[in-house]
Amino acid sequence: MSTFIVRARSDGRGGIKPFNTYTKAQAGAYVTIGDTKIKVTSDGRLNIPKGVMDKYGITGDDGRKRIGITFTTGGGKQGWKDVKAMVLKPTDKDKNGKQGTTIKKAGTQGGVLKPSDGSDYTWSN
Repeated sequence: MSTFIVRARSDGRGGIKPFNTYTKAQAGAYVTIGDTKIKVTSDGRLNIPKGVMDKYGITGDDGRKRIGITFTTGGGKQGWKDVKAMVLKPTDKDKNGKQGTTIKKAGTQGGVLKPSDGSDYTWSN
């Protein structure tokens, strides 16, 4: 599994395509962040709330927050419809990372946010 950088937009929210690959075909799927289910938009993107970006993010030189996010599914052909996401605070090395960049190691010092039922899933970090 990979951990991706999500860079906040001007409104403070983050946005990324789950697994960095979703398309319009995956619109309507759900991603659970913490204990909140968020619907994937019509263009295949997940909008990450500003509160999550603020709490778990690290501020880059451009003033925008960045988080690390890892996705996982329960498996099967329809697994992409119900995805879990773990949010991690990136290390200082990745504070200026570009949107969607894969990082090798995210920090846990700022806390980790994962679904309460996330223990049923395999996480790589």
